[in-house]
Amino acid sequence: MLSFRTKHCGWVACLALGMILMLGLCACDNDNWSHTPPAGMGSIIVDNRTTDGVNVYLDGYYTNRVSDFDYEAFDLAPGIHRVVLDESHGSRNWWGDVDVLEGKLTVLEVNTGFYSSDYDVRVYFD
Repeated sequence: MLSFRTKHCGWVACLALGMILMLGLCACDNDNWSHTPPAGMGSIIVDNRTTDGVNVYLDGYYTNRVSDFDYEAFDLAPGIHRVVLDESHGSRNWWGDVDVLEGKLTVLEVNTGFYSSDYDVRVYFD
């Protein structure tokens, strides 16, 4: 007869392996951005992962519309910049002050929550 410890050891190992794999998948940002900031500048990448276009305003000025499931790069001087994202055909929005670092990409990953009336924006550096 197998002991409790022997019976559940395989199940625990499978669970632990599954959790490690999930953490690895969640932590990877393998977007392979095909943009390099110009010398002395940084860039903001607006990665629109929604089903609608997103209007992008930088420092109070309209810049461009990012189509659904697409991204755009905006080259800026290093420093803090005000970013406003506005849904093209709806009422979702987001705004925030974003750091731009020289030679780096500041990625704004734009998502919508199921019940959210605002954008869920994840900011990270690449």
